[in-house]
Amino acid sequence: MPSIPVPAIAAAVLGVLSAFVPAVFALAAFALTGGDLDDNVWLLIAVPIVLVLGLLTGAVLLLTGRSWWVLAASAGALSALLFYGYASGGWGGGPFGVLTLVIPLLTTVLAVLPRVRDWVAARRGGRTTG
Repeated sequence: MPSIPVPAIAAAVLGVLSAFVPAVFALAAFALTGGDLDDNVWLLIAVPIVLVLGLLTGAVLLLTGRSWWVLAASAGALSALLFYGYASGGWGGGPFGVLTLVIPLLTTVLAVLPRVRDWVAARRGGRTTG
């Protein structure tokens, strides 16, 4: 078995770091709603929780060589949501705001590299699906 490629390790670590952004957002949303989840307010908490679970699960699956696409899809979705938020509301976070977008974007790029996908395929016995 080939050893785990460095980009896969980097993607997993950055995926875990990326999970802090939606986790903080979910906690803030819950605190601001006062626990009142009427109407569509529950989406403000559910979407970040799904992203956190996807990022953490994806990091574990990637490190174990089982899947690359869970991490890539979760980080890509987070990047898309953050980019939309910044495009519609501005870059209010300064350098921290830029990092919150760059880290999940870099996670996505590293997770989809051919070297990482080939390693996962080799670990899974030659199957090419993520």
